[in-house]
Amino acid sequence: MSDKSVGEKDQSSVQSYLYASDKERLRTLVDEMSKNAAAAIEKSVLALKGRDFELAKKVIEEDDMIDEKEEQIDQECLYSIAMRQPVREDLRFVYSVMKIIVDLERIGDQAVNIAMNVLDLPEGTRFPEEIAAFVESMAAENIRMLSEVMEAFAGEDETVICSARERRRIIKRTRKEAVSKLKELVGCEKACEGSQLDLYCTAILTLRHLSRISDHVLNLAERVSFIATGISPLTLKRAQEKINSVAKES
Repeated sequence: MSDKSVGEKDQSSVQSYLYASDKERLRTLVDEMSKNAAAAIEKSVLALKGRDFELAKKVIEEDDMIDEKEEQIDQECLYSIAMRQPVREDLRFVYSVMKIIVDLERIGDQAVNIAMNVLDLPEGTRFPEEIAAFVESMAAENIRMLSEVMEAFAGEDETVICSARERRRIIKRTRKEAVSKLKELVGCEKACEGSQLDLYCTAILTLRHLSRISDHVLNLAERVSFIATGISPLTLKRAQEKINSVAKES
């Protein structure tokens, strides 16, 4: 083997080692960002239920940490692309991470929206107890869903997309039940009071924010699937629909 070939092989080994180090660092940073996002969801719902203005303000202030983490990871990804020039699976991983952090940042934004709803609660009122249980259920399901997706991200497990879709269906169903309950409450005479109507509007917004969080977490699951398989979930879905269609015709 020529000295040139040996040198190229050694250089390739060094690059592989360096990229593996980059990849592990990116996994760690994404995991930290996801935990910050999960904490924001939990705190915002606690603040809403307990009408805790200080906790709500803390959620809003701590959103800067999520934004800063997104910027840090984004820079790490750009550095990895520029310095390591990853190809195929490695490039796919970096590309997906850059997409993942966008959804994590938006999850943080939705938690902030919930916290801001707390600050807008009318004087002397509390979040409707009849809706609080639905909100807590949706938040808990979102947090579990996010945790499962991040575990799958660490192990590049594409099967998480199935459980993520099921959890999202549960969240959507819970939201639908909560809206039905709200309609019953609005139908009562007491709902005619201005402050009570404001509370119900806050409840509707909160349910929407939690529902949107589930959409973003499902996006994360799709990114994990793409990392593992190299095939977009949309392509897989269309292929499955085509197979089902052919099966029905035959």
